[in-house]
Amino acid sequence: MPQNQIIDMPFTTDAMKSAIERRIIQSPQLSDAQKHDLSVTLAGMDATHLATLVETVLGHAIESGPEILPYLQRLGQRG
Repeated sequence: MPQNQIIDMPFTTDAMKSAIERRIIQSPQLSDAQKHDLSVTLAGMDATHLATLVETVLGHAIESGPEILPYLQRLGQRG
């Protein structure tokens, strides 16, 4: 994603970090050390890095199979 298309809105950035943090903490597959490392990495991310993360993870999910598509459609309809 081009840098000039990303607007850093602190509230939105913090909300995204909080949502990702909740998923990290709730993950039974991660060890405490992994959760800590991911949380520290996440805390240091700015809007550009978060956008890259979302783009990469979402792209991987879409490429891995169609399971994510109905979820994305539901989110889009909530608008």
